[in-house]
Amino acid sequence: MAKQKKIHIKKLSDINPAEALNRLNKGLVTLRRLTTKGAELGEDIAQIVAKLRQVAAPDNEPFVFTQSLQENEQLLQVVLRDCDDVKWRYFKAGKVDAFVVFLLGMVDTTLIEKNVLETLMGDSNNMNVTTSIQSKYNQLLTSASLARIAEPAEAFEALMTGSALVFIDGVAEAFAIGAVKHVKRDISVPQAEDVIRGPHDAFNETLMDNLTMLRRKTHDTNLKVSMLRLGDRSRTAVALVYIADLIKPGLLEEVNRRLAKINTDIILLSYKIEELITDHPWSPFPQVQSTERPDKVISSIYEGRMAIVVDNTPMALIVPCTYNALMQSPEDYTSPAVVAGLITLTRHFCGFIAIYLPAIYISIVSFHPGMLPTTLAISIAELRSRTPFPSFLEAVLMESLLEVFIEAIIRLPKKVAGAAGVVGALVIGTTVVQAGLVNPLLVVVVATTAIASFTMPNYGYAMALRFLRVPMLILASILGLYGVMLGYLAVTIHMCALRSFGESYLGSVLDISLISDWKDMIVRLPLRFLSKRPEQYGVQKKQRAGDENG
Repeated sequence: MAKQKKIHIKKLSDINPAEALNRLNKGLVTLRRLTTKGAELGEDIAQIVAKLRQVAAPDNEPFVFTQSLQENEQLLQVVLRDCDDVKWRYFKAGKVDAFVVFLLGMVDTTLIEKNVLETLMGDSNNMNVTTSIQSKYNQLLTSASLARIAEPAEAFEALMTGSALVFIDGVAEAFAIGAVKHVKRDISVPQAEDVIRGPHDAFNETLMDNLTMLRRKTHDTNLKVSMLRLGDRSRTAVALVYIADLIKPGLLEEVNRRLAKINTDIILLSYKIEELITDHPWSPFPQVQSTERPDKVISSIYEGRMAIVVDNTPMALIVPCTYNALMQSPEDYTSPAVVAGLITLTRHFCGFIAIYLPAIYISIVSFHPGMLPTTLAISIAELRSRTPFPSFLEAVLMESLLEVFIEAIIRLPKKVAGAAGVVGALVIGTTVVQAGLVNPLLVVVVATTAIASFTMPNYGYAMALRFLRVPMLILASILGLYGVMLGYLAVTIHMCALRSFGESYLGSVLDISLISDWKDMIVRLPLRFLSKRPEQYGVQKKQRAGDENG
């Protein structure tokens, strides 16, 4: 028998290692390409399957729930794919399959275990679908916040806001269990509107906490809260708060109309809503009052106005907004009437000099030095002879340095802001004068202007005053006091033309028919004389107290 010849096969890597390595790399590249294509194909197939299951869904719904638990699960997983913080828990509700889905970190899992799993998984729960779920679901789920949801869009909204969704085989609905528990900031003191005497609580970023604080301030059943959501993607919760028998007729409808016209995908700040509902977006003056104080919101809605409270922001909006509302402070009502009246009058005067004092200085020094006493005029001329720049450039330089230091102090951490303030005071108050860039009198004028703007109770109004100083300086440098007068007339006419939800910005100040409102405007009279609510807001019941209709 012939001896078989042995065939020896050698590996390519033994003969030509470089060629083998090259072929291996090409194969790996091809494999990666096929893997990527496969993943993309799987994504496309998942989208096609999701679209095929939308046969009976309305245009605004991703799909419709069915009585099949498996189909509902697959539909949910298509929408919630790549969401690793979504947790699924499968269990038996008696004899029926069920599962609960929730967002990790947004839900109190202890409540889910006690109110859902222990209740539905109990040994004594041997009911079938039709008897236990359709007719007696409220006896099985012991959560205080329970809702049956048939629309998938509403179910996803509840899921993303911290509710747990329970699905049971044979039921074409979801049960939303309110068990919200997430990290939130505690209630703290106001940062921008703190007072010496008065409440020291402020809004936080949680809507329900803010509404609770408002409810604690008053127990009036006429206080109404209307909820809605804005933002096509963010679905931010917004609450409209008002007193039903006091609000101006038509104001609620007007606010709802303007909010319904907001077409944006995301709402993160209340200021975005403020800018989108204002009548004059190009005006520097705030046309919607913002506050972080619950007591200010309560006092405002009892004047016939409305508050807009937005989730995820600690600032509430109040409409309509007028000049008088912006100039009021809570401390005006925690001090004696004589003291409060003097402080209010001082505040109005500070608002004037915050805009016009540098412009008046420039116009007098540059164009009208004869208006000054001879001794003061000679002293100012001597100071100006030491500086190389004209008064206008000196004022612009000082205003620029002041704004730079203010912005730096605001942006810096609190521990560093104090040191930055000291450095700013040395640079502005000492170094600039010693270098001969500006004269000391201008430093006093600019510092007085800055301090006057800081007395404004509303930050938005103070920013408007800071903005208007620049055009006033330009007018004063060109036309002198005539330019200042023209600027004053332009600002006054502009404020008179402003409207905030139909109300005149300066109407209560200049309208003689609203003379009764002057008791709490330029000065504050004692409370016994403030028995009527302001007429400028069109309140339904004018009497605060004293008769059966107030």
